Amino acid sequence: MLSLLLAATLAAASPISQTLADADRDNVPDAVGQTVTVAGRASVTSGRLGGPMAFFVQDATGGIRVDRPAGPAVMRGDSVVATGTLAFRDGLAVLDRPRVRVVDDPRRSPAALAYPSRDPERVEGRLVVVEAVVAGLNPVPAGDALLLSLPDGALLVAFVFHGRAEAIPLGGFAPGDRVRIVGVAGQYDRAAPYHDSYQIYPRTPGDVQRADLPAGLYRHGALAALGLLGLALLWAAVLRRQVARRVDQLRGSEDRYRSLVERASDAVIVHALPGECIELNATARQAFGLPPSGPVPHIESYIHPDDRDAMHAHVALVSGTGHARSDLRIVRPDGTGGVYEFESQAIRLDGGTHVLSLARDVGARRVYEQGLIDAREAAEETVRVKSAFLASMSHEIRTPLTAVLGFAEILRDEVPDEQRDLVEAIEAGGLRLLSTLNSVLDLARLDAGREMLRPADVDLVGHIGQGVRLLGALAARKGLDLRFAPAVAALPACIDTGALDRILTNLVGNAIKFTDVGGVTVTLAPDPLGRWATLAVSDTGIGMSTEFLPEVFNEFRQESEGEARSHEGTGLGLAITRQLAELMGGTVSVESARGVGTTFTVVLPLGTPATAAEKRRPSGALA
Repeated sequence: MLSLLLAATLAAASPISQTLADADRDNVPDAVGQTVTVAGRASVTSGRLGGPMAFFVQDATGGIRVDRPAGPAVMRGDSVVATGTLAFRDGLAVLDRPRVRVVDDPRRSPAALAYPSRDPERVEGRLVVVEAVVAGLNPVPAGDALLLSLPDGALLVAFVFHGRAEAIPLGGFAPGDRVRIVGVAGQYDRAAPYHDSYQIYPRTPGDVQRADLPAGLYRHGALAALGLLGLALLWAAVLRRQVARRVDQLRGSEDRYRSLVERASDAVIVHALPGECIELNATARQAFGLPPSGPVPHIESYIHPDDRDAMHAHVALVSGTGHARSDLRIVRPDGTGGVYEFESQAIRLDGGTHVLSLARDVGARRVYEQGLIDAREAAEETVRVKSAFLASMSHEIRTPLTAVLGFAEILRDEVPDEQRDLVEAIEAGGLRLLSTLNSVLDLARLDAGREMLRPADVDLVGHIGQGVRLLGALAARKGLDLRFAPAVAALPACIDTGALDRILTNLVGNAIKFTDVGGVTVTLAPDPLGRWATLAVSDTGIGMSTEFLPEVFNEFRQESEGEARSHEGTGLGLAITRQLAELMGGTVSVESARGVGTTFTVVLPLGTPATAAEKRRPSGALA
């Protein structure tokens, strides 16, 4: 049985590349938020790269990070199947809080692929190998970042998280050293369009190795070569070529970094903790209203006076925690300005602590967000006014309407026979108005979430049979055959009878109203496991067009509307039926054909239905 279940789970898994498909090309997988199943080999032991149980899994088509809070450890080379919600964090697809099963199969570690610097998206989440030149080391609060320059000029970061059980020291590498690194390809990019900041995460100390001798040994070799007169000139020439090559590489790396910073769409500002600016990119100079070149100002001189305390708090937070994000207003020399979102982090530069800030103009976005807030508040006020109006309507219309119906009933017994039709017309109109009012109020209570189920033990066969008999007189007046055909003699359930009666009355009443010839059949049957009951109401009436079926459960919708409509009604009964069915933990569906008839099918749980739906609705009761 276990092998069959495992085979079914493996069959449900999709290739990882298909799970990460990005048809709209926004660099975010289209399946984000959906439940997916993937299968493959673990490329790293759980917990190696940060997070107590996180690991990466890959198949022949792609790889993905798997994050789970607890569970048995996954070892490198294990064959696993994981089912969870696809998420997207900081530029990387993640399978969030999944169910993970390790397949009973010999461990086989995936082979490392050559890192394709021109198409890094293709190997995200997969084991790769890369040879590069060290450009520098940048310690950050989360770990150590080794900056790498690839042979084709592309940039890459090798990142090792702090707090690992097995440390991977990166401080022994100097700029110019050539290294060979094996690890999992990833990305850390917190803003769209998510095509930058690619990283490689080594797993063990053995994954980071030198590809040649460090630059320091070349210098010592040159000194030692002075004692060997015969080889001195040869060694000197070799060293000069090596040094020249390394210097050229470092200069090229510096030019690339500077080009990237200068072309960034966000303002990039490097300043000391007190606020003296060290460097601005072109976007920052435009934001401050400065010329392309010239002196770099103190950052405080361009912050709105009312926001300078907020700027000091922002810098203090960076100094204390290493990171901060704030909205600050910039004022340019010509008096113009705007709202900018500053995201800053502490960096080590020239032997001291400085602040690297990325600033983005968010003025238009903040105005839009405030518009959304205002719209939400207006909508909430509209709901409040609607609730107050409905409460007033309940009192102001129901009270006199009750008097009208009462006096109409008295008059019906006292007026002459030739005037009784008039009284009956008054009574019928009042009842119709009362039914409409009840429907509107019921729908309003359901929309406001103020209904709470009160389940009770009941025999569905007997209860529904009694309800069908009460509606028999309505069918008889139209000459229709109303039949109840249960599949079992008794069907015990714990269910809210008030909600069930309203569903039955709405569906059978509609069936009688829209049927002129034939009859209405009500059936009831449990599922084979005894967990659900299926209630179906079928008629031989006028039916509905296929085009109208998607709208049949919407409020105030009828297929025939306006002065040309053929049947009376408000179009609320089916909307109330759907909400009641969902509130009870069930579903309602419809099948219909024009001129043939209609069947409404309600599926309800036989157990206790007052679960999450009841918790969402704290007060009130179904009338």
